[in-house]
Amino acid sequence: MALGQFLRAHSSRVLFLLAVLSLLAAGVYGQLAGSVNGIKKYLPEVFPEATEFSLLDNESSSDGFIYAASDANGYQLGYVTATEGQGYGGPMTVMMAWSPEGTVLNLVVTEHHEDMPWFKTLYRDEFFSQYIGRQYRQPLMLDEDIDAVSGSTVSCVGVAMGVQFGRHLVSEQLGDPYPAPEEPISFGTAEILLLVGLGTVVGFRMVPSLRKWHWRRYLTLLFGFIVLGVWLAIPLSLTNFTTWLLGYGPHLETNVIMYILVFGVVGLAVLLGRNFYCFWLCPFAAVMEGLHLVGGGRLQPTVKWRLRLRNTRYFLLWMALFLVLLLGNPTVSVFEPWNTLFSLKGTADQWLLLVVTLGVAMFIYDFWCHYLCPVGATMDIILKMRREASLLWARIRPRPTRTA
Repeated sequence: MALGQFLRAHSSRVLFLLAVLSLLAAGVYGQLAGSVNGIKKYLPEVFPEATEFSLLDNESSSDGFIYAASDANGYQLGYVTATEGQGYGGPMTVMMAWSPEGTVLNLVVTEHHEDMPWFKTLYRDEFFSQYIGRQYRQPLMLDEDIDAVSGSTVSCVGVAMGVQFGRHLVSEQLGDPYPAPEEPISFGTAEILLLVGLGTVVGFRMVPSLRKWHWRRYLTLLFGFIVLGVWLAIPLSLTNFTTWLLGYGPHLETNVIMYILVFGVVGLAVLLGRNFYCFWLCPFAAVMEGLHLVGGGRLQPTVKWRLRLRNTRYFLLWMALFLVLLLGNPTVSVFEPWNTLFSLKGTADQWLLLVVTLGVAMFIYDFWCHYLCPVGATMDIILKMRREASLLWARIRPRPTRTA
């Protein structure tokens, strides 16, 4: 009886604890079962003309591995390098076949965590073929010598990183070291505009004299729709959190904007106790409100169903995190419809989800944002944890003693 009363009184805390324990268990299982596949099985695929592969010693083993590729008679046909680049969903294995003189013969990404609709565009636009036939002494800088694929830039950067490391291994083996060029930190108009957008939202929400402007939220939503949605196509996604959860942070030099977006939104929430992204800067929220304005629907779930639907966000968040930790793959959390909307790329089920979401939004105000969005659920949990920490600190902090 006492246990039942306790569970009813603390049901939300009990569910939260069980969710955390299940995620920890999934993470442990994923680490134990997710041993990295050996690269040896891919060697024949990368260099099909060779039948024998022998691992060569190299001073820069941290950059990857280099194999000598030979035929059945022991004649060396060239080399195979296996290196790692950092893509949107985490590390990718980039394997390359080289001639004895250091010319690229083949390039295959054998393992990756990229979302397939976006990664397939690299094949469709013949991104990999740009490297074939180039010699290790030739410049291979992305966006200068090699054209990146629009909409899949982060994946292109990951491949380019792997190529640079592979080139370094081959050049060392040939006795002509060619160190990978240093990449400058990419900070430009996009990063400045994002900082301006976040700063504007903070000012509109925190400065008392600006709160009287009732139209201020529509201004920032329009800014987010144009900049983060239409132009950059980088709305804050659950994948942006799960990549760090698995230790797969994006390449800093070429992804400063993602660091600003993720750590800026989370950091401001922790410091100031407000969600400055959802309903203020999110481009998909702008679409939701615009469609509802056009549709003019006035449907509203009952209070009982509203609570149930709002809890759906937390279930979807838990399910996505559970699968990410269990499989060790952050891209399994990619299901939000805004990726399809702003990139115009997606699978059949992703397009179906987008159409249904946009249709319902015309009748139910901010349907996705209120009831299904995993990013909104993540931000709610961060803010709740902040409030709990503040209350705990208020109870345990030493109080000043009064003197007579």
